[in-house]
Amino acid sequence: MKTVFLGWIHGVGKSTIIQWLMQGKDNIGHFSFWENVRDLGRKSGTVQDIQDFSGLSPEIRSSLMQQAKERFRKVLASQLYETLLVDNHFSVYENKHLVKAIDDEELALYDTLILVEVPIDILHERISQDKKERTRESCDREKIVQHSRYERSIAEEVKKKWKRELIEVENINLERTIEKIQEKI
Repeated sequence: MKTVFLGWIHGVGKSTIIQWLMQGKDNIGHFSFWENVRDLGRKSGTVQDIQDFSGLSPEIRSSLMQQAKERFRKVLASQLYETLLVDNHFSVYENKHLVKAIDDEELALYDTLILVEVPIDILHERISQDKKERTRESCDREKIVQHSRYERSIAEEVKKKWKRELIEVENINLERTIEKIQEKI
């Protein structure tokens, strides 16, 4: 199974892109780390509301992430798909601080790394207008700028350290973005 990591911060359209790429194709699957962590948090009772994620203890966050990683490994082991599109992040806010979201061991699980970018002003406007539940950090313009810079630095670090191709696409026009990604996967 080919695994494709689509990363960047919340709100750039990773899930929308993935939905479009999957249309009419049974051989493409989707795994969202954020959706799995949120689902696990709600099922365990540690999270009632999206805002609760901002203040989770490192232990609870780590536990939820480990459970999501176990789910991910089960999907990989199932070999249900020819291609698995993974919606993830290179970095996340943890107790109001940016930290790396993926560890070196996980990088070996990905065949292709794609960075989905959107200019800050456009991203902030999109997030302000959508109806999705979001954490405070993902809606604050200054935090979006900080997160974008950190996300890029981690992506560049991964590219250099692991000598991996890092495909960058700007998601301004969804159809063009999808065409570019389809060419790469």
